[in-house]
This record gives sequence, structure tokens and C-alpha cells, in this order.
Amino acid sequence: MAYDQLGEPILLAEVKGIHHTSDQWAARFRRNLLAHGTLPRAPFFLIATPEHMYFWRQEDPAPDEEPPQFTLDATHELKPYFERFNQTPERTGGQALELILYSWLVDLAQSGQLRAKEDPSLRWLSESGLLGALRSARIESSTLQ
Repeated sequence: MAYDQLGEPILLAEVKGIHHTSDQWAARFRRNLLAHGTLPRAPFFLIATPEHMYFWRQEDPAPDEEPPQFTLDATHELKPYFERFNQTPERTGGQALELILYSWLVDLAQSGQLRAKEDPSLRWLSESGLLGALRSARIESSTLQ
């Protein structure tokens, strides 16, 4: 999760070591989480798997089966992190995947705006306001606590 300077959640991240997911799977998974009312409100929501990252900007999240607004190829985007932690997308899950995602988010908070200018595949992250919000965020991982 990422928190603003007042301690309010700005990004909720759910990490799943599941393979062969789709936008439809992600929409259903998010709907189920929202329907159970276990998530705090946050303007951004992310589901990360070893192969994909699914993003939503959510004003007032309703438990509808809404497809992600942006999907990123995690095997490509997280490749340097898989290598740094001696992992592969095929073998990664659990705490290792959480650590990889945490490292990526920390780096994104520091250099994401520049990367989004250089890499059009990251443009949504900037245009949605996520990169700006992360720049001054406190990023936490349940694995590292």
C-alpha cells in the first residue's frame, strides 16, 4: 500500500502468484474484494501477478465487475527486479513477488515521471495521477513489516 502525507491510502495493491490471468479475471477478483467490504478507500487500485499488473483509478469504487483501466506486462516491466532477486515470472509468487512489486513501486515513486516520458507504455500511470501521488507517498509492504 501507499499512503499520502496524512496517512490516507492512495494505492491499494493486491499481489497474487497466479498465472494465465486476464482483464476479466482481474475485474472479477476486484469485484469480489469490494463486495466483501474489506478494502479501505483509495484512489488507485492495483492487482499484480507475475505476468500482468492491472490498474484502476477509482473515484467511488462500487462492487461492479469493471475491467482494469490499464494493464501492464509485468514480465517486461518487472524484468530487472526478477533478475535482481534471482527469480523468474514462472517461479515467482508470495513474498518474493511482494518484494519485487515493492521495489518497483519505490523506484517508480522516485523516477516514474521521467520513465513515463521516455516509455509510452507507462503514460497511463502519469496521466491518471498515480505517479504524482506516489512521488510523495510512503510505500509499505506487509512482507517487510
